[in-house]
Amino acid sequence: MDTREDIAAAANHMLSRFQRPLLSVPEVSRFVGRGLHHLVKSCLRTQDGREIEKGASLYRAFYSEHMLDHSRLYPGVKDILDYFKDQTQIVLTNKPNPFSQKLLESLGIAPYFAEIIAGNSSYPKKPSPEAVLSIMKREKALANETLFIGDSLIDIETARNAGIQVAVVTHGFSDEDELQSAFPDFIVEDFKGLLKWIQRQSRRERQR
Repeated sequence: MDTREDIAAAANHMLSRFQRPLLSVPEVSRFVGRGLHHLVKSCLRTQDGREIEKGASLYRAFYSEHMLDHSRLYPGVKDILDYFKDQTQIVLTNKPNPFSQKLLESLGIAPYFAEIIAGNSSYPKKPSPEAVLSIMKREKALANETLFIGDSLIDIETARNAGIQVAVVTHGFSDEDELQSAFPDFIVEDFKGLLKWIQRQSRRERQR
C-alpha cells in the first residue's frame, strides 16, 4: 500500500503542534519502517522521551482519522495476491494495529492473509527474524519454500536474518540505489515485474 502522503500529513500535524518546521513527503518517508516512535523521534529530532510520547499520541490521533485520505494499493497488488491465494500469505509490518488491520480491510485485501502481524504484536519488530522463523516453523515451511516481498532496507535485513529469499519492489520508501547496494535476491520496479519474475522462478522449479 502506498501510504506515504497520509503518514506525512500526520507527521506534519504533529510537527505543527510542536511549532517545528514541516517536512516534505520524501523527508518523512526516510524515517518510515522502524516503528512509530522512531518516526516521531526522527521527525522531531529529539531524544526527549516525554516529547516522543506526546508526539506519538498526536500522530496516532490524527492518523486514525486520516489514514485513508490518500492511501491506495499499488498497481498489480491483487494479481500477486491472487497468484499466491492457495498458499499461506502473511503480512509482517512494523506499523502498529489498529492501523495495519484497518488499512488492509478498507482497501479490500485483508481476506487474502492468514495473519497480520503488526508492530505492536508479541514479536520483536523487523529486522528481527523471530516472527518469520516462528511462522515457518508453524507452517512447516523450509527456507526455499518461503519468499519475503518488501520495499525497504529493513525488509532485506529481515529476510537475510531469517535465511530466506527476498524480492524487493522499488516503489516504496527506500532509494533504489540503497536497495541495490543491499543485494536483494531480486529487485523490480513494480508488481507486474515481480509477478513475471515469480512465474519464471516457478517454471524453473517445475523443470528441475
